[in-house]
Amino acid sequence: MNGLQKEIESRHLPELMRLENGDAVTNYEDWKLRREEIKKLLCHEYMGVTPENIKSAFECVGVDEDAYGGKATEKTIKVQLANNNDAYEFIFKLILPKAVKEKIPAFLHLQFNELVAGGLGEEIIDNGYAIVHVCYQDIDPDDSKESFLGVSRFEKDWINKDRWGKIAVWAFGASKIMDYLQTVVQLDHARIAVIGHSRLALTALWCAAMDERFSLAVAGNSGSLYRGSQAESFRDLSREYTRYWFCPNLFRDDRDANDLPFDMHFLIALIAPRYVCLTGATRDLWADAHSEVLSGLAASPAFEILGQKGLICPDEILPDTLYDEGNISFFLRAGTHFLGRDDWHAVIKYREEKNI
Repeated sequence: MNGLQKEIESRHLPELMRLENGDAVTNYEDWKLRREEIKKLLCHEYMGVTPENIKSAFECVGVDEDAYGGKATEKTIKVQLANNNDAYEFIFKLILPKAVKEKIPAFLHLQFNELVAGGLGEEIIDNGYAIVHVCYQDIDPDDSKESFLGVSRFEKDWINKDRWGKIAVWAFGASKIMDYLQTVVQLDHARIAVIGHSRLALTALWCAAMDERFSLAVAGNSGSLYRGSQAESFRDLSREYTRYWFCPNLFRDDRDANDLPFDMHFLIALIAPRYVCLTGATRDLWADAHSEVLSGLAASPAFEILGQKGLICPDEILPDTLYDEGNISFFLRAGTHFLGRDDWHAVIKYREEKNI
């Protein structure tokens, strides 16, 4: 057993590959049962339950044929959501490179602002990828108090302690966008990745876990184990500004990370046997890059039971090195809490190698 595996054991993580009845997960059928158990657990204890019966419709409300100096076509799409009691709408941008006519792979980029990436966006387009840009605040406001101003309005039950938190709401918005992307004939529907940074990295992971149409989830500077984290702790997340990202059950009984019936490896495992790319930074004070590596390793048995490799890496993780052998990859960048050009280059390299 190598050093990283010994450290995983020392953190006393909940058992990923054991059914609730105590039986070990030894084959594909066992994992299907275990996956459903984990989904139910995380919905009720972590992210919240997504409401049903929300209908959607889409409308193209703008077209720019000369985006990025004429290299791309940019469409503005309105997402219209409604149930029997309420309605809400938000917009996203779809940017299609003109150099590729069909079967275009795409990045659904959950962004912190309204601005579509400039020079970096052009570079992504030049590499043959479509960009799907959505500002998370358009899906639902990220405010420091509980409110129901955006998509969250479809579940207003204050008493319900497993109602969805903001991360699940933002992920739901991305999943509705995916509904539209499946109708775009130029896109390669089997090669659509969801990518986000920090809280939006968690959103990307949850989105891919709940929606199996995404081929890849890219989590930039987030996704580390809660147990033993040397950066933002589980208790830090219970502060007013961040607690609404999750369902109310998560912080009940004043529990700490060691009381949780899950850890981050449960979430990553739900994406198996598809692909996950984790990125970290050497001086990140918010996300613990070392614990991100451990979460990938701890999730790997779910990929292995499905005939894939998980995260393959040495005990010493080197900066500016992409560990890309398995269906979980890791890239460590020198620097701070940021999703930058070097991260994008690593992710694109991973996608090209795996054809995802």
